[in-house]
Amino acid sequence: MNTNLYEKGDSPLIFPQFENEASMTESEICVKCTGCCRYVTVDLVKPRTKEKIQLYTWYLLHKNVQIYIDNEGDWNLLFITPCTELQSNGMCGIYETRPKICKEYSPKSCSRTGKDHTHLFMTPTAMLEYLEEEKKKKKPAKKKSK
Repeated sequence: MNTNLYEKGDSPLIFPQFENEASMTESEICVKCTGCCRYVTVDLVKPRTKEKIQLYTWYLLHKNVQIYIDNEGDWNLLFITPCTELQSNGMCGIYETRPKICKEYSPKSCSRTGKDHTHLFMTPTAMLEYLEEEKKKKKPAKKKSK
């Protein structure tokens, strides 16, 4: 089994790939993968103030926390932490009473099947460099005086 890692610290987010994946259905892959049971993501607003930038810096100083910008341009806070009900065999310990978000999760929105972000920040430096580059892009070029 090969793995695709997004890692920070000692707990990487692992999305397994299977040898017979080509012959498996999306649902079969989904049931075996359990990647979505290994993280939590929360919507953020794009940091436009010093206060937000400081807050996001603080988030990124914590182990197993990342920030990403998804394909729609939305900012998200990512906590790499497994569900407490994920059993050692990969099965859900509360399958019949699992939360609605789990019941409605679709393989089509799976992070392992494709890149679901345009930028991934694992450190404050990476985020600050990105914000600085964005700032430079938005500054209008100075006109030369004659």
